[in-house]
Amino acid sequence: MTTSPADTPTLTDVMQLHPLLGEFGIGVWDLRVPRGATPEQRRATLAADREELAGREDTVAETAAWLRENITPIKTPGVNSYGMKHVMERATGRYVTNGEFIAAALIAGYAFRYTEGPNVLFGMSARDVRRVDPR
Repeated sequence: MTTSPADTPTLTDVMQLHPLLGEFGIGVWDLRVPRGATPEQRRATLAADREELAGREDTVAETAAWLRENITPIKTPGVNSYGMKHVMERATGRYVTNGEFIAAALIAGYAFRYTEGPNVLFGMSARDVRRVDPR
């Protein structure tokens, strides 16, 4: 099944559907805020991360296009976003943040499952991952 550009969600759409998605990934973690941060500090960090991600539409679109061209979707999420972002970086020579990668994979329509942390599991063909990164 192919999708037309009109059917493809935008970065804005994805960010509305995933309100904890920011540049770092899903949510705000201790690496991003000081230990004992107040709820207000955590909200401010998330808002800044989301604003940063919202400004990276070109990078997200390029990443989504690369994913569609190289990685076949599968039904069962099992590929970690953080590890896969590194696979893509090695294959393309382009740096992306975890949040940019997650947004791109969501735009590209991969099945997903949240984890307990900033990463997301995606339904991506392990065979294709090995093909683009035979490490």
